[in-house]
Amino acid sequence: MSQGGEFGLEVSKGFVAKIVLAAIGFLGSIVFARVLGPAGYGSFHVILAVSAVLDNPVSGFGNACKKRISEYDHDPGEILTAGFAVALVGAAVVFAGALVAESFVDYFDMENGPLLVAVVFSGVVFFKIAQPMVAGLGKFGTAVTLDMLRSLFTIPLQLLLVVVFGLGVSGMVYGLTVASLMTVPLTLFVLGVRPAMPSRSTLESLWAYARFSVPNNFVGTAYSKLDVLLLSAVLGTAAAGQYQIALQLMLPATLLASVMGSGLFAEVSAQVSRDEAVDGQITNNVAFASLFAVPLFFGALAMPESIVVTVFGGQYRDAAALLIGLGIYQIFRTQTTQVSSVLSGYDRPDLLLWIKTLTVVTNVALGVVLIYQIGALGVVVATVVAEVTSYVLLTYYARRHVRYAIFPDPLRYQFLAGLVMFAVVELLHRWIGVSSWFELLTIVSVGAAVYGIALIALSDVFLFTAKSILDDAIERYG
Repeated sequence: MSQGGEFGLEVSKGFVAKIVLAAIGFLGSIVFARVLGPAGYGSFHVILAVSAVLDNPVSGFGNACKKRISEYDHDPGEILTAGFAVALVGAAVVFAGALVAESFVDYFDMENGPLLVAVVFSGVVFFKIAQPMVAGLGKFGTAVTLDMLRSLFTIPLQLLLVVVFGLGVSGMVYGLTVASLMTVPLTLFVLGVRPAMPSRSTLESLWAYARFSVPNNFVGTAYSKLDVLLLSAVLGTAAAGQYQIALQLMLPATLLASVMGSGLFAEVSAQVSRDEAVDGQITNNVAFASLFAVPLFFGALAMPESIVVTVFGGQYRDAAALLIGLGIYQIFRTQTTQVSSVLSGYDRPDLLLWIKTLTVVTNVALGVVLIYQIGALGVVVATVVAEVTSYVLLTYYARRHVRYAIFPDPLRYQFLAGLVMFAVVELLHRWIGVSSWFELLTIVSVGAAVYGIALIALSDVFLFTAKSILDDAIERYG
């Protein structure tokens, strides 16, 4: 099988897993959002956001492990041992800090918030070390499948603890923690690496990358979680819950892009280490990364309130105002995911750190000002401006390393097809309206069909790409 075929097959495997993962998570979120309400649902995601910020030293070191394990001249066993040692130390430090903070921190609108942060932190950090290394070995589709399995464990556990035992937010935390720990042995089995005592050269190599990837990861996570944290601090956890609902509705936009970005990192890293050309693969990623973000934006533009209220109920009506802005954000996000993977593959965490720091500063400065002017919508506006800034800077520096097409033809066709879809969905929405799941699914299905037909009519590249991936799958598994 060709190298490009292997890449496409891993993308398809990862994408299928992402779809299953998103479907499981989405169905779970409908139940949990309705049971917990905006304040409870917001509290859970604030706890996750704080944990995600705190675990950056570990997950940043995990990125260094992923980078080094993708290179042919490093011992995977030594890298694995070093990663787990960092995770263990991180869990101990956070638990100690939570015990101290418990008596005087009042941020979560609930009791035992700091301890719940420590619990979920200890559950996820070991998975966050092991799973990226699977992607670093080129098995990025398999890495996503492991995350899917974690969700298969998580949702039933959370349903049991929240719905049956009535543990509320605590049940959500315990379910995720146990599921993450259950998935670690499976991840190690797939990784197939025997632990070994790290040598000094391995530790120095990891540190050479981690000294940039740790702060880079910290800034990146702070950026991705800033909206939830800021909304919770200023407007309360209920506002954070409204925002999280809007964000989850737009989550399918990133499914393909996240898999492709992870694969592009490994591909660029490996090919650059062998002094091979990567411009074609980068252009291909840019061309298809926004394949689902574009129609989701136009769909949200046509009927935002109908989508939110039908899916999550009237108590989340305020989330509709945030949906369109987050749709714009996700289009740019799918592109920046690819371009940042290029710079990571070229071993430029220093540039990524500088760009992400500037992005966070932009987001914070605008967000703090606008949240007091126009409420939660101000946070979304600030996020869009920050993401556009990030995209422009990342693209500029990535093209200094490799010349690739910024706006290739397939991406243009997606916007044209999206406009056609928007016109059809807007007419249908005005004609029949949405008062039930049946009507919503009917309009969404027609819109998806129109988008797909328009893409095929504009260019045969979409059918050719799908056929190529299918042929590679048949060659390997048939």
